Amino acid sequence: MLAYSIPGYNGHCWGYPFDWQHHRGLWKKNTPFITATPYCFEAFLRLFDLTGEERYFNTAKSIAQFVQNDLRDTPTSADAAAGSYSPLDNSQVVNASAYRAMVLFEAAGRFARPDYRRSATLNLNFILQSQRADGAWLYAMDEPAEQFIDHFHTCFVLKNLWKLNRSLKSPAVTEAIRRGFAYYHGALFDSAGLPKPFVINPRRQIVRLEMYDFAEAISLGVLLRHDLPEAFPMAQRLARLVTDQFQLSPGCFVTRVYRGGRFHKLPFLRWPQAQLFLALTNMLMAEPSLSAAAPACCATKN
Repeated sequence: MLAYSIPGYNGHCWGYPFDWQHHRGLWKKNTPFITATPYCFEAFLRLFDLTGEERYFNTAKSIAQFVQNDLRDTPTSADAAAGSYSPLDNSQVVNASAYRAMVLFEAAGRFARPDYRRSATLNLNFILQSQRADGAWLYAMDEPAEQFIDHFHTCFVLKNLWKLNRSLKSPAVTEAIRRGFAYYHGALFDSAGLPKPFVINPRRQIVRLEMYDFAEAISLGVLLRHDLPEAFPMAQRLARLVTDQFQLSPGCFVTRVYRGGRFHKLPFLRWPQAQLFLALTNMLMAEPSLSAAAPACCATKN
């Protein structure tokens, strides 16, 4: 992981090892992103907690310095600011601010940095102020083409709010999670209880089921299991469904299902094999009895 850290910034950071063409333009490979870096932050903190080795603590501290100093704040109200996706933009992507707020609240406590907490509070206020009356969040607040509501980015917002609220214990955040999950659970699943990729479609959709959505839904349900009664049964149902119907004989999972029923079976690590592996291990940690009940082979017939 350290070998893939991107040099030239205030601390360790990570992005994609490939060029990324998207709505806002072309971001060249090795541009660091707030959507990638927090996972490394959590990994190194966890390694420190388990081993007590100072090198892991120092790496996490370095990551927090990148998140605080290299990412940009765009004021959105008198007490709120959107955190940028990378050091190169001033976007108002809601899940990006959620990742940044989570890292900085955690880092503020770990490293005794009140300035981190001030920045995190501005980003958190942006998230809370961006929540619609129905509980939903648009993907971004500044670009009309990105004002859609989709499944896994909604999960990103909710899981980061839950993580930062472990120590913050804010009633406002608790209420935002409750409202956000109520919308998510009601609007981002179809009549059969399967994850819908989008509520407001940004384009003509050819994908019926996205396994990344399954992964993030399972992990979210595990996180929220003690707070919202409907969250864990949702995760249990989806975990059994994904292993029963969408796991192939080599052990990998279907990538997505297109409208008309065609399966995309090429197993990419980034999308969604790693996410599903994490989701299912999260489920096993929450409910160890599942491992004893698992079938010997879960290959789909498709």
